[in-house]
Amino acid sequence: MKRVTFYVDGFNFYYGLRTAKQVDKKWYKGYWIDLVKFFGMFIGEGQILEKVIYFTASPLNREKSCHQSAFLNANKLINGDKFEIVRGKYISKEIKCQDVSMLSFAQKRKRRM
Repeated sequence: MKRVTFYVDGFNFYYGLRTAKQVDKKWYKGYWIDLVKFFGMFIGEGQILEKVIYFTASPLNREKSCHQSAFLNANKLINGDKFEIVRGKYISKEIKCQDVSMLSFAQKRKRRM
């Protein structure tokens, strides 16, 4: 048997569900998906699901953070060691434009065309 581990980018997984929900409301149920069961559906013959490793950062919004924690805790409770959470953190950064000469050049060039 081949052991399979899924590595999930939680940010993109969540926003993929949000996009799907905008297209079809039934995807709203996906917010409470059993991740190990879901990824287990992709296992082929001769394979066994070893683990789902979910990479995420807690939202800065307190309410959203509570919802995310409930979702992750439910998955951990249901799946035990088959579900692992790797937490990062948001890093806010301010982007400053040091040199606007290229922007000015592009705007002038656009006007000439």
